[in-house]
Amino acid sequence: MAVVRWVTASLLVAGAALLAGACASPPRRDCFARVWVAESASDVRVRGSWDGWQVEHVPELQDGGGRLLRLELPPGEHQYLLQRGEELFVDPANPLTSFREADGVEVSSLFVPDCEKPSVAIWSVEAEADGNVRIEGQFLASSSEEALEEERLVAVTSTGSRLRVAKVDEGTGEFTLVASGLSRGKHTIRVDAADAGGEAAEPARVALFVDPVAPSYADGILYQIMIDRFRGDGGVALEAPAAPGARAGGTLGGVLAELEAGTFDELGVSALWLSPVYVNPVEARLGADGNEYEGYHGYWPLESRRVDERIGGEAALTALVEAAHDRGMQVILDLVPNHVYEDNAIYREKQASGWFTEPGCVCGTASCPWAENIQTCWFTDYLPDFRWQAAGTMPRAAEEARFWLESFDVDGFRVDAVPMMPRAVTRRIAHELRTTTDPRSSTFLLGEVFTGPGEGALAQLGQYLGPATLDSVFDFPLMWALRGAIATGQGSFAEVDAILAAGDEAFAGSGAVMAHMLDNHDVTRFLSEANGDASQSGWGPTPAEQPTSDEPYARLSLGLVALLTLPGLPVFYYGDEVGLAGGGDPDSRRVMPGEEVLLDQQRSVRDVARRLGKLRRCSAALRSGGRRTLVVEPRIWAYSRGEADEDGIVVVLHASTGPSAAQVSGDLLPAGGFVDVLTGEAIDLGPGEVLDVAPLSARVLVPAGSPCL
Repeated sequence: MAVVRWVTASLLVAGAALLAGACASPPRRDCFARVWVAESASDVRVRGSWDGWQVEHVPELQDGGGRLLRLELPPGEHQYLLQRGEELFVDPANPLTSFREADGVEVSSLFVPDCEKPSVAIWSVEAEADGNVRIEGQFLASSSEEALEEERLVAVTSTGSRLRVAKVDEGTGEFTLVASGLSRGKHTIRVDAADAGGEAAEPARVALFVDPVAPSYADGILYQIMIDRFRGDGGVALEAPAAPGARAGGTLGGVLAELEAGTFDELGVSALWLSPVYVNPVEARLGADGNEYEGYHGYWPLESRRVDERIGGEAALTALVEAAHDRGMQVILDLVPNHVYEDNAIYREKQASGWFTEPGCVCGTASCPWAENIQTCWFTDYLPDFRWQAAGTMPRAAEEARFWLESFDVDGFRVDAVPMMPRAVTRRIAHELRTTTDPRSSTFLLGEVFTGPGEGALAQLGQYLGPATLDSVFDFPLMWALRGAIATGQGSFAEVDAILAAGDEAFAGSGAVMAHMLDNHDVTRFLSEANGDASQSGWGPTPAEQPTSDEPYARLSLGLVALLTLPGLPVFYYGDEVGLAGGGDPDSRRVMPGEEVLLDQQRSVRDVARRLGKLRRCSAALRSGGRRTLVVEPRIWAYSRGEADEDGIVVVLHASTGPSAAQVSGDLLPAGGFVDVLTGEAIDLGPGEVLDVAPLSARVLVPAGSPCL
């Protein structure tokens, strides 16, 4: 059973706390705005937009502790700052901020709902594998204090099935909705309610899965797809584009064909990440390197609320999402809020209104270095960058995210270019989605925060994680460490183990699940790093080759072992599972090869990916068990996952080229009978025993009695 229970604490911050306990019957919405400060902060005052920032409001000491400023404000967004002496500062207890239009200063935000309307609050959602569903909630009266009209409480799934009202208490407004026998997959439920006077509440939106592939992203595997480079309609393999920056012709229908063929099932995949589906321009444009590029990748939004017909249009996206949901898989879209293409209507309409930063500063050029200009520079001179201090820009970004979520029933987003925007932007998007769809966990937000290697980069990642913002970010420091230890041999497993330990400490308490990968569309391919030719330009006469020797593929297989056996969310970048070569962007975006052209070494890599993907789907130890380092040396690394019983798994990697096998003492490993899932070999471990691990190979040992064998 999947059970989700929560209380939306942000409602208190936003001034929408719910009356409970001894309140009058029926319970009525409480739309007072509240600002809390610590009991010790007797010198803190509050200034707000509601009275022109002129009045110093004094929070009052409360019997239960803390100091409270309670305000009755009209519905909508209001801004405020805390003040101590002459210093004005944002409220550290409120993650929601915006910018004061007059001077661009960052300020705290309060969102006050309209108490002239009743509301529906969803308290818990339960979904069992057999299709039994239970939703509990409460109807809160408007200022008229009219009670819920039981006949007006209606809950219907996206497929038209109606939930039964199992309980209604008109006095308290509490209700229970149930359904039985719902089919496997996602069900999005609209809950409508109205009071006895006929005033309707805004519908509640509930999203739940019956028998999902993975109950959470921490239990899952994500597969990244560059749509244009993956497959054509019907699953046909694509020809290489005429130039590295040209369109290849991949479609959403091609992704659907692979889904229906079981390609993702064989890898244990639980969620698909699709490259941006926006309409992009037809014309090619010059890149910073002087070469011509088309918008095949989707990151140049020409029309921000339409699916490009060249990849199949709206109908194809709907069909793909529905088919994935029917299989218990989730789908996340690539969201691009930072910029638009220069011919996007919003740029023409709002350029004169200050919605965009000034042109002329192109990111990374000599006159516009990244470090000083990351939140104002343009990726290129034809991609205008939003100026988020302008009123209306953040609400628009939040509304667009909600449009894609609700129009196509997707399950979340990978958010592009997160550090190029103030943190307020991603937090506003998160707030919009999580206050309009229940439960909070049903909408996944994964951020791109590109960093370099080393422990120092972890702080950059951590500032974007937490309950009020992103659920996950890509663990670039781990990616670089794995490349050094396995792909190139220039690093060591001690560095990998250290970055994992440092990450565990840095992200403790955030609730985040880190997204782990070997490569992605913006960096060189892991295989080509292992082959030593990743620096070759895809535009030149000798791009990175598709290797024919065994060693690069053995190194990639080792990388996949680590990826699929470490804690976190593993991310396949399309082609990783078949050892696709490639240098930097756009060479890292080669077309997905057809079955008929795969080398034996590529099929061997895929066999490793399939074995471990399926093992991870089965094994609770790999999905959610703890990790304990057993051995860490420059070229040998051993760790266990889960408890040392019938579920515990032992992983040993040997990244040396040999010539001899590594011998790991059984005294350092858990004792018992195991089976190596990579070879099928039965192995006994214990004191006095020795485990042989061949050069550039791994052992993934599962207890002999495990059902995952």
